[in-house]
Amino acid sequence: MSSSLERRRFSRFIIPLEVTYQTQCPVSGELRQGQGVLRDISLTGSFFHVDHPVDFQPGQILALTIAAPLPFLDNHHISQFTAAGEVVRLEPPGPTNPNFGVAINFIQDLSFAPA
Repeated sequence: MSSSLERRRFSRFIIPLEVTYQTQCPVSGELRQGQGVLRDISLTGSFFHVDHPVDFQPGQILALTIAAPLPFLDNHHISQFTAAGEVVRLEPPGPTNPNFGVAINFIQDLSFAPA
């Protein structure tokens, strides 16, 4: 039997970066924004933590902005990666992590923009 890691097409990189998300509430249509911390990312998706409950639903679309320092360009330069993704899994807090987790699959390629 193969593990879920073996089924992934692309490697995931473990990297704690600041994430900002935006989404439209499916029920009310209200625009919601928040912040979290990226746990990992690949070319096809990411997983991030938020420290408060979220009412996301599987299939909901999020717009992400990931702040990434690029020290090879300039030690103080922060750039941003943006993408849209579909929520595929939500994880409640547990004994090993007190934060809520959100897994998304990208529906739009990551794009890079200097901040």
